[in-house]
Amino acid sequence: MAITIKLTNDTGMSTGNGTVWVAGWINASDSSSFKILQKGGSFAAPANPSELPFHSLPDVATVTLDESTNGNDRLLFVVAQNQPAALAISNNAPTQYAQYPYAAEPGDGVQPAGPYDVFEFGMDAQFNVTAVSGFGLNLRFSATNPATGHLQYYGIDASVSREQIGAAFTAFVANEAKTYAPAADFAELLYSAPLPGTTYMPPMIGNEFFALCDPNDMLAAKSGNYTGSTSDPLASYWDTVLAQFFAEGNRISLNLSANPAAPEIYSGICGPKTNPETGYATQAYCLSNGTNSYDIYKPKPGLQSAQYVFQQAFGNLTPAGSAGDAGLLQDAIWEALCRGVAMSGVLLPTTPLELEPGFSTLAWNNAASWYRAGSTCHYYAKFLHCSDIDGNDCRISGKSPIYYGGAAYGFSMDEDPLGPYSGPNVPSKTPFNVSSGTIKLSIGPWLGTTQASFAPSAAVR
Repeated sequence: MAITIKLTNDTGMSTGNGTVWVAGWINASDSSSFKILQKGGSFAAPANPSELPFHSLPDVATVTLDESTNGNDRLLFVVAQNQPAALAISNNAPTQYAQYPYAAEPGDGVQPAGPYDVFEFGMDAQFNVTAVSGFGLNLRFSATNPATGHLQYYGIDASVSREQIGAAFTAFVANEAKTYAPAADFAELLYSAPLPGTTYMPPMIGNEFFALCDPNDMLAAKSGNYTGSTSDPLASYWDTVLAQFFAEGNRISLNLSANPAAPEIYSGICGPKTNPETGYATQAYCLSNGTNSYDIYKPKPGLQSAQYVFQQAFGNLTPAGSAGDAGLLQDAIWEALCRGVAMSGVLLPTTPLELEPGFSTLAWNNAASWYRAGSTCHYYAKFLHCSDIDGNDCRISGKSPIYYGGAAYGFSMDEDPLGPYSGPNVPSKTPFNVSSGTIKLSIGPWLGTTQASFAPSAAVR
């Protein structure tokens, strides 16, 4: 079996203004099978075991994958005027760029030469373009669904330029702030100048923004990776809704199974409890399926609450960890919070009626209720899923979303929800594994609009 990935540069930039460069690797961290992208588009062991070079896109028009992979496989695209310095290789894996935004100038070897983004792929794996750690380039790709034979599209609509995305984000945040004032605090995520109190200017091309930052990374940069403090209003953004969600006496009931014949119900009440990991007295949901029970604790207000929702890293607020049902329960809560529907799945202590088991999942998995105007939700994710080219909610304007089908990765757990779900594909990821055939991967127009190499008006879902 072999997969062919055809690369196309649709930026419309002349060589003097910027060039698309690509580096790639498969099977990172595996000493026996780690390989890097060669100039001709194949993968081979690195000629220099300490360096991963970049190639200009004309030199790599087609990438061929014809061997098994381990899930640590990437194509890294950078737009820069000159060839970026090679990435260092350590322990059979590339040392990747420092995550933006930057509180100080990144050191040699981890400082990007220009805006960048990644494409994730693998043999017999799902392919995706992700914006979990920020948006750098307007990538898009097409793949044929083996079950239907239909060609499907993922990523940024081919007719949308990077310049238009930056303008749309600014307009979108301003529009959302009209019905929910704290949405304005997300405007800082358009990264085109040094962070307040710093001097490092990220490398921009064509006077366009460097990236759209993920709010988790913005707060991490401003707080010393959450070890210090910050006056950024996003640090307290989730405080009110978390206080409401973790109020004493609240009840939730989750169904982790998508099989109607075999539901997997966890239900429980929120009450006062001391976290055994920290000794901190707070509130927690104790969720049980009759056999297993797991506690999920309320974070402290402020930066810890922001980290809990924006970063979505398992820690001492979920003592049972990320494995098994405990991790799935926490994932479902994070998804509901980010989509602005957490409270719609809560039975308040003042509500006397009883609902059917799994009532929280039923409410949370209603895609029509996600990201409503005026809600406390993840507005970076809402932009990726819902914005049209003018910065309006495409569900209201009737125009096409910036991402094909509104499918995007806006936060770490931004997947199709657990349990019964009949809505659209959530992430910009193939819902099927790719093991053969041709994938067409393009970098979209930089300024204005250009004639793109493929430009369907909407994704086939």
